[in-house]
Amino acid sequence: MPLVVPKMSQSVPEISTGMIMVSSLLLRVAFLLFGKYQDTYMDLPYTDIDYFVFTDASKFVFHGQSPFLRDTYRYTPVLAWLLLPINYWFDFGKLLFVVCDLVTGYLIIRLLQKYRKSVNWSLLWLWNPIVATISTRGSSESILTVVVMLLTYSVLNRQYALAGIITGLAVHLKIYPIIYIPAILLSIDPSQPFYQPFTKKRWIFVLTTLLGFTSLTGLMYYVYGDEFLQEAYFYHLTRLDHRHNFSVYNLTLYLSSYKGSSSLPFLQQHGLRIERLAFLPQLGLSMVLIPLKLATVNLIGCFFIQTFVFIMFNKVITSQYFIWFMCFLPIYTANSTIKPTRAAWLIGAWVISQGLWLWNGYQLEFLGKPDIFTNGIWSSSCLFFVCNSILAVNFINDMATQKQALVSKKDS
Repeated sequence: MPLVVPKMSQSVPEISTGMIMVSSLLLRVAFLLFGKYQDTYMDLPYTDIDYFVFTDASKFVFHGQSPFLRDTYRYTPVLAWLLLPINYWFDFGKLLFVVCDLVTGYLIIRLLQKYRKSVNWSLLWLWNPIVATISTRGSSESILTVVVMLLTYSVLNRQYALAGIITGLAVHLKIYPIIYIPAILLSIDPSQPFYQPFTKKRWIFVLTTLLGFTSLTGLMYYVYGDEFLQEAYFYHLTRLDHRHNFSVYNLTLYLSSYKGSSSLPFLQQHGLRIERLAFLPQLGLSMVLIPLKLATVNLIGCFFIQTFVFIMFNKVITSQYFIWFMCFLPIYTANSTIKPTRAAWLIGAWVISQGLWLWNGYQLEFLGKPDIFTNGIWSSSCLFFVCNSILAVNFINDMATQKQALVSKKDS
């Protein structure tokens, strides 16, 4: 018997789109003002360290130099170009990220309206303190969420040429949206047999995706050369970031970084390192198995689970990565069959396990307790991974229930 989530509109009055957007803007303004106060008067800064990386890189561009002169800048130069006004107004980037954050929320509302769901579900993004904090601290992820939601919107409207161009742009900005390509292809002409995979619409999407990616990437390569490819793309295959990393690979990366070699000697003997193999289970699940199972059931739900699993298995996990799947959360939740009480337990466990890691991370990084690493950090990373695994199983089972409902509806 399927689990049923009561319609939000049956128990909560519908809030107008205008009211949602205005209140969401005011929320972010409040966060920005508090951030100014915290940066000025408190020991722990509010502004994300990445914002200083972005702005420093943009200053190099402003003076006709490469953004990669800024150490640890591992992003497309497009981001540094977009932030050029910070040379006149330092907080411009935060404002840009907030605007993109709100545009993402508006696109979520449009998708909810398209599927005749309550726009109140958009509050899971627009009134979400995690989302508001990420953008107002100066993280650039909201630029990508706008692009990803535009991609989703165009695919669902069957505008495959436009969807391809946007997909190419998304993959240029961050590598991970490449995981959506198999799911999109499976959703295009879904009745097409596997032994005849090529259709006109699929070719249009593939070719325009290549056009969108290669044109922008080619331009960046023309301007910045091999340095661009190394810093923006190849670096991420072997990165050893171990600071403030929720990933279950955290301790392995730390030891590899310290020793300068793999922390697993039997792999090192065969010329392999764990950081170069970590993508195998990650891409196998998020790019192959999940799309094959879920792409034709609910494409947005498939995107949500793909992204969640991709992050769960990533070598590096920080709080801003959660934004990648949270932009799909309102629409996924609007269609979910998970009972509210069960959802509350699952979310509570996820938050608590994350909070435990943050507490241990604070003791290591701010209080300098070295013994907390192998005990507190390692155990809390494993607990967080287990909680994520349980959530992923529940999400996939939920989609299976939705699929059964669709089959029953067709049969009747």
